[in-house]
Amino acid sequence: MYSAINDQYEPADSKDTNYPYLHWWPAKNSTEYVQYDFPEEKTISKSEVYWFDDGPWGGCRIPAGYKLYYKQGENWLPVKNTSPYSVEKDKVNRVTFEPVKTTAIKLELQLPQDNSSGIHEWAVE
Repeated sequence: MYSAINDQYEPADSKDTNYPYLHWWPAKNSTEYVQYDFPEEKTISKSEVYWFDDGPWGGCRIPAGYKLYYKQGENWLPVKNTSPYSVEKDKVNRVTFEPVKTTAIKLELQLPQDNSSGIHEWAVE
């Protein structure tokens, strides 16, 4: 399932269904997440996510919001973002943060109250 968000396919728009994507349908108004585990410690400072949104007829919309967390030991800590979190359709949503050394990063999102959400692509650097 995670391979769909890391296949480097650039969607035509948020409702593009030509390639696999990840979604949480039929869940609504819940907190969900995806994470990348790295085989060795990496330094990262940027995230790019392209949301899936099949509105107005489908049941997925862009999330209400999201945050990034990195793993330090057994704990998940929030990144200290240096740019705002954006949640927009039909574009890559970039957020930069103070560099962290970690073996895992987690994207935690809040599903909208009346809809589900999905992700086309998620990349970190």
